Amino acid sequence: MAADLGAGPDEVQRATDAVLHFWFEELTPEQHFKKDAALDATIRERFGAMRDSVVAQEAEGWRGAPDRLLAAILLVDQFSRNLYRDSPAAFAADPLGLELALSGIAAGYAPQYEPQRRAFLYMPLMHAEDRGVQRFALRCFAEPGLETNLDFARAHAEVIERFGRFPSRNAALGRTSTAEEAVYLSQPGAGW
Repeated sequence: MAADLGAGPDEVQRATDAVLHFWFEELTPEQHFKKDAALDATIRERFGAMRDSVVAQEAEGWRGAPDRLLAAILLVDQFSRNLYRDSPAAFAADPLGLELALSGIAAGYAPQYEPQRRAFLYMPLMHAEDRGVQRFALRCFAEPGLETNLDFARAHAEVIERFGRFPSRNAALGRTSTAEEAVYLSQPGAGW
């Protein structure tokens, strides 16, 4: 694929199809959130340059249709976490992911997705370090079919309500943990 994925709608459509097929057909739902170096390497090889291009272009050419927007959100939000695990770059595109998610919701795309895909439209809301966005995420994830995701959305919202940020990101982002955050992080299973 050309480096400039905003160049033509056919190329963006091929890229969209590749992203959606990979995420929803080639992977199992369990793989979506599992820390797996081999999966990270596969995503880097197949989608790293595409993700970087979409971020650099602020998803120009990816916003006008539900599937294209969802593919851009996956690249910007989910794939960033695989490509740049445990580094600041894993979260650097979160504002763009949130912007894309909110634009898709405002455009009325959410009802067009079956629940598994709709969850990923909403995922940047869950990843936001913002109390108001977290409250909105809870309303979105309360929709029928998203019950499993709602449990995770509640857990994320509780952490943001308590700390105002995700302490599990502190090390990667060079932030100093407060004493209360350090206690939280010392608990088994704390953070994402």
